[in-house]
Amino acid sequence: MLKCKFLLVCFLYSIAFYAQNEELSKITTLIENKQFDESIYELLVLEKKYPTAVEVKFKLAQVYFWNAKDDLAFDKISEIETTVTNEDIINLKIQVQQKRNQFEQVIAICDFGISNYNNPEFYHTQKALAYAALDEIDLALASLSKIEISDSNKSKINYLKKEILNKRKNFITVGYLQTNTISDDFPTWYLGSLEYARKFKKHTVIGRVNYSYLSEIDAVQFEVDWYPKLSKKNYGFVSLGKSNDILFPNYKISAELFHENKAITASLGGRKLIFDQSDINMLTGHIGYLFQSYKISYRGFLIFQENQDHSFSHLVSFMKKFDEKDTFIQLEFIYGNAPYFYYTTNNFSTLSNYRIGLLSKFKITDSIYGQPNIQYEKEEILPNNFREKINLQVNLIYVF
Repeated sequence: MLKCKFLLVCFLYSIAFYAQNEELSKITTLIENKQFDESIYELLVLEKKYPTAVEVKFKLAQVYFWNAKDDLAFDKISEIETTVTNEDIINLKIQVQQKRNQFEQVIAICDFGISNYNNPEFYHTQKALAYAALDEIDLALASLSKIEISDSNKSKINYLKKEILNKRKNFITVGYLQTNTISDDFPTWYLGSLEYARKFKKHTVIGRVNYSYLSEIDAVQFEVDWYPKLSKKNYGFVSLGKSNDILFPNYKISAELFHENKAITASLGGRKLIFDQSDINMLTGHIGYLFQSYKISYRGFLIFQENQDHSFSHLVSFMKKFDEKDTFIQLEFIYGNAPYFYYTTNNFSTLSNYRIGLLSKFKITDSIYGQPNIQYEKEEILPNNFREKINLQVNLIYVF
Protein backbone atom coordinates (compact mmCIF):
# COMPACT_ATOMS: atom_id res chain seq x y z
CA MET A 1 0.00 0.00 0.00
CA LEU A 2 2.82 2.43 0.92
CA LYS A 3 4.56 1.62 -2.34
CA CYS A 4 1.39 2.47 -4.31
CA LYS A 5 1.07 5.83 -2.56
CA PHE A 6 4.71 6.62 -3.34
CA LEU A 7 4.25 5.75 -6.99
CA LEU A 8 1.08 7.88 -7.14
CA VAL A 9 2.91 10.90 -5.67
CA CYS A 10 5.76 10.47 -8.14
CA PHE A 11 3.27 10.22 -11.00
CA LEU A 12 1.40 13.37 -9.95
CA TYR A 13 4.68 15.26 -9.43
CA SER A 14 5.82 14.21 -12.90
CA ILE A 15 2.60 15.51 -14.41
CA ALA A 16 2.94 18.84 -12.56
CA PHE A 17 6.60 19.15 -13.53
CA TYR A 18 5.77 18.44 -17.16
CA ALA A 19 2.94 21.00 -17.13
CA GLN A 20 5.18 23.60 -15.50
CA ASN A 21 7.88 23.08 -18.12
CA GLU A 22 5.34 23.29 -20.92
CA GLU A 23 4.12 26.66 -19.66
CA LEU A 24 7.68 27.90 -19.12
CA SER A 25 8.50 26.91 -22.69
CA LYS A 26 5.61 29.04 -23.98
CA ILE A 27 6.71 31.96 -21.82
CA THR A 28 10.29 31.60 -23.13
CA THR A 29 8.91 32.14 -26.63
CA LEU A 30 7.26 35.37 -25.45
CA ILE A 31 10.57 36.49 -23.93
CA GLU A 32 12.48 35.72 -27.14
CA ASN A 33 9.98 37.94 -28.98
CA LYS A 34 10.64 40.68 -26.37
CA GLN A 35 7.03 40.58 -25.18
CA PHE A 36 8.09 41.34 -21.62
CA ASP A 37 4.78 42.58 -20.23
CA GLU A 38 2.96 39.46 -21.43
CA SER A 39 5.73 37.20 -20.15
CA ILE A 40 5.66 38.87 -16.71
CA TYR A 41 1.89 38.40 -16.52
CA GLU A 42 2.11 34.71 -17.48
CA LEU A 43 4.95 34.11 -15.03
CA LEU A 44 2.96 35.69 -12.19
CA VAL A 45 0.02 33.41 -13.03
CA LEU A 46 2.38 30.43 -13.14
CA GLU A 47 3.91 31.41 -9.81
CA LYS A 48 0.48 31.26 -8.15
CA LYS A 49 0.16 27.67 -9.36
CA TYR A 50 3.66 26.71 -8.25
CA PRO A 51 4.58 29.12 -5.41
CA THR A 52 7.75 27.25 -4.44
CA ALA A 53 9.10 26.61 -7.94
CA VAL A 54 12.65 27.97 -8.13
CA GLU A 55 12.64 27.92 -11.94
CA VAL A 56 9.58 30.20 -12.10
CA LYS A 57 10.96 32.70 -9.58
CA PHE A 58 14.31 32.73 -11.37
CA LYS A 59 12.73 33.27 -14.77
CA LEU A 60 10.53 36.07 -13.38
CA ALA A 61 13.57 37.76 -11.80
CA GLN A 62 15.39 37.50 -15.13
CA VAL A 63 12.55 39.17 -17.03
CA TYR A 64 12.27 41.93 -14.45
CA PHE A 65 16.02 42.53 -14.82
CA TRP A 66 15.91 42.55 -18.62
CA ASN A 67 13.00 44.97 -18.44
CA ALA A 68 15.00 47.36 -16.16
CA LYS A 69 12.83 46.61 -13.13
CA ASP A 70 15.86 46.10 -10.91
CA ASP A 71 14.16 46.37 -7.51
CA LEU A 72 11.46 43.88 -8.50
CA ALA A 73 14.17 41.55 -9.83
CA PHE A 74 15.99 41.80 -6.49
CA ASP A 75 12.80 41.13 -4.49
CA LYS A 76 11.98 38.08 -6.58
CA ILE A 77 15.45 36.55 -6.58
CA SER A 78 15.65 37.15 -2.82
CA GLU A 79 12.67 34.81 -2.41
CA ILE A 80 14.82 31.90 -3.57
CA GLU A 81 16.28 30.02 -0.60
CA THR A 82 19.91 30.85 0.07
CA THR A 83 20.62 27.11 0.15
CA VAL A 84 19.96 27.03 -3.59
CA THR A 85 23.37 27.78 -5.09
CA ASN A 86 22.74 27.33 -8.79
CA GLU A 87 25.42 29.35 -10.60
CA ASP A 88 22.91 31.06 -12.91
CA ILE A 89 21.08 32.37 -9.84
CA ILE A 90 24.34 33.60 -8.29
CA ASN A 91 25.30 35.38 -11.51
CA LEU A 92 21.90 37.05 -11.77
CA LYS A 93 22.15 38.25 -8.17
CA ILE A 94 25.49 39.87 -9.01
CA GLN A 95 24.13 41.65 -12.07
CA VAL A 96 21.00 42.84 -10.25
CA GLN A 97 22.97 44.20 -7.31
CA GLN A 98 25.43 45.85 -9.70
CA LYS A 99 22.54 47.73 -11.31
CA ARG A 100 21.15 48.63 -7.88
CA ASN A 101 24.53 50.10 -6.84
CA GLN A 102 24.88 47.59 -4.00
CA PHE A 103 28.59 47.23 -4.69
CA GLU A 104 29.65 45.79 -1.32
CA GLN A 105 27.17 42.94 -1.81
CA VAL A 106 28.44 42.43 -5.37
CA ILE A 107 31.97 41.99 -4.04
CA ALA A 108 30.81 39.49 -1.38
CA ILE A 109 28.83 37.41 -3.89
CA CYS A 110 31.75 37.48 -6.34
CA ASP A 111 34.06 36.13 -3.62
CA PHE A 112 31.58 33.28 -3.12
CA GLY A 113 31.49 32.63 -6.88
CA ILE A 114 35.29 32.63 -7.15
CA SER A 115 35.49 30.05 -4.33
CA ASN A 116 32.79 27.74 -5.65
CA TYR A 117 32.59 27.96 -9.44
CA ASN A 118 34.95 27.64 -12.37
CA ASN A 119 34.20 30.99 -14.01
CA PRO A 120 36.81 33.37 -12.56
CA GLU A 121 36.74 35.86 -15.46
CA PHE A 122 33.09 36.79 -14.85
CA TYR A 123 33.50 37.17 -11.08
CA HIS A 124 36.78 39.09 -11.20
CA THR A 125 35.31 41.41 -13.88
CA GLN A 126 32.18 42.14 -11.85
CA LYS A 127 34.28 42.60 -8.73
CA ALA A 128 36.54 45.08 -10.56
CA LEU A 129 33.50 47.06 -11.73
CA ALA A 130 32.16 47.20 -8.17
CA TYR A 131 35.48 48.37 -6.76
CA ALA A 132 35.76 51.01 -9.50
CA ALA A 133 32.27 52.30 -8.65
CA LEU A 134 33.44 52.65 -5.03
CA ASP A 135 36.52 54.60 -6.26
CA GLU A 136 38.78 51.81 -5.02
CA ILE A 137 40.90 51.99 -8.16
CA ASP A 138 43.85 49.94 -6.89
CA LEU A 139 41.55 47.10 -5.74
CA ALA A 140 39.71 47.24 -9.07
CA LEU A 141 42.96 46.90 -11.00
CA ALA A 142 44.09 44.09 -8.66
CA SER A 143 40.89 42.16 -9.40
CA LEU A 144 41.32 42.70 -13.12
CA SER A 145 44.93 41.48 -12.98
CA LYS A 146 43.74 38.06 -11.75
CA ILE A 147 42.01 37.36 -15.07
CA GLU A 148 43.97 35.15 -17.44
CA ILE A 149 44.41 37.09 -20.69
CA SER A 150 43.61 35.30 -23.94
CA ASP A 151 43.07 36.31 -27.54
CA SER A 152 39.30 36.24 -26.99
CA ASN A 153 39.21 38.57 -23.97
CA LYS A 154 42.30 40.75 -24.46
CA SER A 155 40.55 43.73 -26.06
CA LYS A 156 37.72 43.62 -23.53
CA ILE A 157 40.07 43.55 -20.53
CA ASN A 158 42.25 46.35 -21.96
CA TYR A 159 39.17 48.49 -22.55
CA LEU A 160 37.91 47.86 -19.02
CA LYS A 161 41.34 48.71 -17.60
CA LYS A 162 41.34 52.03 -19.47
CA GLU A 163 37.86 52.86 -18.19
CA ILE A 164 38.91 52.11 -14.62
CA LEU A 165 42.09 54.20 -14.94
CA ASN A 166 40.03 57.08 -16.34
CA LYS A 167 38.04 57.18 -13.09
CA ARG A 168 41.04 58.47 -11.15
CA LYS A 169 40.37 61.93 -9.76
CA ASN A 170 43.70 63.36 -8.56
CA PHE A 171 46.50 64.90 -10.64
CA ILE A 172 49.85 66.36 -9.63
CA THR A 173 51.83 68.20 -12.30
CA VAL A 174 55.43 69.39 -12.08
CA GLY A 175 56.44 71.78 -14.84
CA TYR A 176 59.66 73.36 -16.08
CA LEU A 177 60.02 76.08 -18.72
CA GLN A 178 63.00 78.02 -20.00
CA THR A 179 63.27 80.62 -22.72
CA ASN A 180 66.59 81.09 -24.51
CA THR A 181 67.37 83.97 -26.85
CA ILE A 182 69.46 82.96 -29.86
CA SER A 183 72.50 85.16 -30.72
CA ASP A 184 71.60 87.74 -28.09
CA ASP A 185 72.82 88.66 -24.63
CA PHE A 186 69.31 88.64 -23.21
CA PRO A 187 69.40 86.31 -20.15
CA THR A 188 67.68 82.94 -19.98
CA TRP A 189 64.29 83.03 -18.33
CA TYR A 190 63.38 80.10 -16.05
CA LEU A 191 59.98 79.13 -14.72
CA GLY A 192 58.88 76.19 -12.60
CA SER A 193 55.37 75.21 -11.56
CA LEU A 194 53.64 72.79 -9.25
CA GLU A 195 49.92 72.10 -9.42
CA TYR A 196 47.34 69.81 -7.87
CA ALA A 197 44.02 69.07 -9.57
CA ARG A 198 40.99 67.25 -8.20
CA LYS A 199 38.02 66.07 -10.25
CA PHE A 200 34.62 66.12 -8.63
CA LYS A 201 31.33 64.94 -10.05
CA LYS A 202 30.33 68.28 -11.55
CA HIS A 203 33.49 70.37 -11.47
CA THR A 204 37.28 70.31 -11.35
CA VAL A 205 39.47 72.50 -9.14
CA ILE A 206 43.18 73.20 -9.75
CA GLY A 207 45.66 74.95 -7.46
CA ARG A 208 48.99 76.07 -8.92
CA VAL A 209 52.20 77.79 -7.79
CA ASN A 210 54.53 79.31 -10.41
CA TYR A 211 58.11 80.40 -9.66
CA SER A 212 59.96 82.63 -12.14
CA TYR A 213 63.61 83.68 -12.29
CA LEU A 214 65.03 86.22 -14.74
CA SER A 215 68.29 88.18 -14.39
CA GLU A 216 68.51 87.98 -10.59
CA ILE A 217 64.83 88.80 -10.19
CA ASP A 218 62.52 86.11 -8.90
CA ALA A 219 58.77 86.05 -8.32
CA VAL A 220 56.00 83.72 -7.20
CA GLN A 221 52.48 83.51 -8.57
CA PHE A 222 49.55 81.66 -7.03
CA GLU A 223 46.65 80.53 -9.22
CA VAL A 224 43.32 78.78 -8.72
CA ASP A 225 41.36 77.39 -11.70
CA TRP A 226 37.77 76.17 -11.58
CA TYR A 227 36.01 74.18 -14.31
CA PRO A 228 32.29 73.83 -13.48
CA LYS A 229 30.19 71.46 -15.59
CA LEU A 230 27.13 73.43 -16.67
CA SER A 231 25.39 70.81 -18.80
CA LYS A 232 26.19 67.75 -20.88
CA LYS A 233 27.86 69.84 -23.61
CA ASN A 234 28.83 73.01 -21.76
CA TYR A 235 31.32 73.88 -19.06
CA GLY A 236 32.93 77.00 -17.68
CA PHE A 237 36.42 78.16 -16.76
CA VAL A 238 37.27 80.69 -14.04
CA SER A 239 40.83 81.51 -12.97
CA LEU A 240 42.30 83.88 -10.37
CA GLY A 241 46.00 84.67 -9.98
CA LYS A 242 48.04 86.71 -7.49
CA SER A 243 51.74 87.56 -7.65
CA ASN A 244 54.33 89.35 -5.54
CA ASP A 245 56.66 90.83 -8.17
CA ILE A 246 57.01 92.35 -11.63
CA LEU A 247 57.63 89.07 -13.50
CA PHE A 248 53.89 88.42 -13.25
CA PRO A 249 50.85 90.69 -13.19
CA ASN A 250 49.76 91.69 -9.69
CA TYR A 251 46.40 90.04 -10.37
CA LYS A 252 45.07 87.90 -13.20
CA ILE A 253 41.37 87.23 -13.74
CA SER A 254 40.06 84.92 -16.47
CA ALA A 255 36.67 83.51 -17.40
CA GLU A 256 35.47 81.52 -20.41
CA LEU A 257 32.44 79.51 -21.46
CA PHE A 258 33.01 76.31 -23.50
CA HIS A 259 30.71 74.25 -25.70
CA GLU A 260 31.63 70.79 -26.98
CA ASN A 261 29.89 68.19 -29.11
CA LYS A 262 31.11 65.36 -31.31
CA ALA A 263 32.30 67.55 -34.16
CA ILE A 264 32.49 71.17 -32.98
CA THR A 265 34.08 72.90 -29.98
CA ALA A 266 33.76 76.62 -29.29
CA SER A 267 34.37 79.10 -26.49
CA LEU A 268 34.16 82.78 -25.63
CA GLY A 269 35.68 84.61 -22.69
CA GLY A 270 38.01 87.28 -21.41
CA ARG A 271 41.18 88.00 -19.45
CA LYS A 272 42.12 90.94 -17.24
CA LEU A 273 45.72 91.58 -16.17
CA ILE A 274 46.33 94.16 -13.45
CA PHE A 275 49.82 95.70 -13.25
CA ASP A 276 51.18 98.58 -11.15
CA GLN A 277 51.07 101.08 -14.01
CA SER A 278 48.20 99.90 -16.21
CA ASP A 279 45.66 97.16 -16.88
CA ILE A 280 45.25 94.95 -19.94
CA ASN A 281 41.91 93.56 -21.07
CA MET A 282 41.49 90.79 -23.61
CA LEU A 283 38.60 89.13 -25.35
CA THR A 284 39.34 85.59 -26.51
CA GLY A 285 37.53 82.67 -28.05
CA HIS A 286 38.12 79.57 -30.10
CA ILE A 287 36.41 77.30 -32.56
CA GLY A 288 37.52 73.74 -33.32
CA TYR A 289 36.45 71.01 -35.69
CA LEU A 290 36.97 67.30 -34.95
CA PHE A 291 37.05 64.61 -37.62
CA GLN A 292 37.99 61.04 -36.73
CA SER A 293 41.13 61.36 -34.56
CA TYR A 294 42.07 64.84 -35.81
CA LYS A 295 41.20 68.34 -34.63
CA ILE A 296 41.86 71.73 -36.20
CA SER A 297 41.37 74.83 -34.03
CA TYR A 298 41.58 78.59 -34.20
CA ARG A 299 41.89 80.87 -31.16
CA GLY A 300 41.88 84.65 -31.37
CA PHE A 301 42.76 87.43 -28.91
CA LEU A 302 41.53 91.02 -29.09
CA ILE A 303 43.82 93.04 -26.80
CA PHE A 304 43.02 96.43 -25.25
CA GLN A 305 45.80 98.42 -23.57
CA GLU A 306 45.77 101.95 -22.17
CA ASN A 307 47.13 104.63 -24.52
CA GLN A 308 47.57 102.14 -27.39
CA ASP A 309 45.48 100.92 -30.27
CA HIS A 310 43.87 97.55 -29.82
CA SER A 311 45.66 94.60 -31.39
CA PHE A 312 45.00 91.00 -32.42
CA SER A 313 46.74 87.69 -31.88
CA HIS A 314 45.93 84.45 -33.70
CA LEU A 315 46.68 80.79 -32.98
CA VAL A 316 45.98 77.92 -35.38
CA SER A 317 46.59 74.34 -34.26
CA PHE A 318 46.44 70.87 -35.82
CA MET A 319 46.05 67.96 -33.40
CA LYS A 320 46.30 64.20 -33.85
CA LYS A 321 44.70 62.28 -30.96
CA PHE A 322 45.97 58.83 -30.01
CA ASP A 323 43.97 55.87 -28.71
CA GLU A 324 45.06 56.46 -25.12
CA LYS A 325 42.80 59.03 -23.45
CA ASP A 326 44.16 62.61 -23.48
CA THR A 327 47.30 61.69 -25.46
CA PHE A 328 48.08 63.63 -28.62
CA ILE A 329 50.61 65.47 -30.76
CA GLN A 330 49.90 69.03 -31.91
CA LEU A 331 51.45 71.51 -34.35
CA GLU A 332 50.81 75.23 -33.71
CA PHE A 333 51.23 78.46 -35.61
CA ILE A 334 50.92 81.77 -33.75
CA TYR A 335 50.97 85.38 -34.90
CA GLY A 336 50.56 88.35 -32.59
CA ASN A 337 51.72 89.71 -29.27
CA ALA A 338 49.67 87.72 -26.73
CA PRO A 339 52.18 85.62 -24.74
CA TYR A 340 51.95 81.90 -25.26
CA PHE A 341 52.98 80.57 -21.86
CA TYR A 342 52.55 83.18 -19.12
CA TYR A 343 51.72 86.86 -18.96
CA THR A 344 54.84 88.43 -17.46
CA THR A 345 54.74 92.05 -18.59
CA ASN A 346 52.32 94.81 -19.48
CA ASN A 347 54.34 95.69 -22.60
CA PHE A 348 51.99 94.33 -25.27
CA SER A 349 53.55 96.07 -28.25
CA THR A 350 51.87 96.05 -31.63
CA LEU A 351 55.03 94.87 -33.36
CA SER A 352 54.99 91.52 -35.13
CA ASN A 353 55.63 88.27 -33.31
CA TYR A 354 55.69 84.84 -34.94
CA ARG A 355 55.84 81.39 -33.36
CA ILE A 356 55.72 77.79 -34.47
CA GLY A 357 55.48 75.01 -31.91
CA LEU A 358 55.19 71.29 -31.44
CA LEU A 359 53.73 69.80 -28.29
CA SER A 360 52.62 66.36 -27.22
CA LYS A 361 51.25 64.33 -24.34
CA PHE A 362 52.07 60.65 -23.97
CA LYS A 363 51.82 57.90 -21.37
CA ILE A 364 55.01 56.80 -19.61
CA THR A 365 53.33 54.38 -17.18
CA ASP A 366 49.72 53.81 -16.15
CA SER A 367 50.11 56.66 -13.64
CA ILE A 368 52.65 59.04 -15.23
CA TYR A 369 52.32 61.16 -18.36
CA GLY A 370 54.87 63.36 -20.10
CA GLN A 371 54.02 66.63 -21.87
CA PRO A 372 56.91 68.24 -23.79
CA ASN A 373 56.52 71.49 -25.71
CA ILE A 374 59.01 73.30 -27.94
CA GLN A 375 58.34 76.72 -29.51
CA TYR A 376 60.43 78.70 -31.95
CA GLU A 377 59.68 82.42 -31.72
CA LYS A 378 60.66 85.36 -33.88
CA GLU A 379 60.03 88.58 -31.96
CA GLU A 380 60.12 92.07 -33.50
CA ILE A 381 61.70 94.28 -30.80
CA LEU A 382 62.02 97.32 -33.08
CA PRO A 383 60.56 97.91 -36.55
CA ASN A 384 62.23 95.37 -38.86
CA ASN A 385 64.57 94.30 -36.06
CA PHE A 386 63.91 90.73 -34.87
CA ARG A 387 65.38 88.43 -32.27
CA GLU A 388 64.89 84.67 -32.12
CA LYS A 389 63.87 82.65 -29.08
CA ILE A 390 63.50 78.99 -28.19
CA ASN A 391 60.93 78.08 -25.53
CA LEU A 392 61.35 74.61 -23.98
CA GLN A 393 58.74 73.23 -21.61
CA VAL A 394 58.33 69.82 -19.95
CA ASN A 395 55.48 68.75 -17.67
CA LEU A 396 55.30 65.48 -15.74
CA ILE A 397 51.80 64.50 -14.64
CA TYR A 398 51.09 61.93 -11.92
CA VAL A 399 47.55 60.56 -11.85
CA PHE A 400 46.09 58.74 -8.87
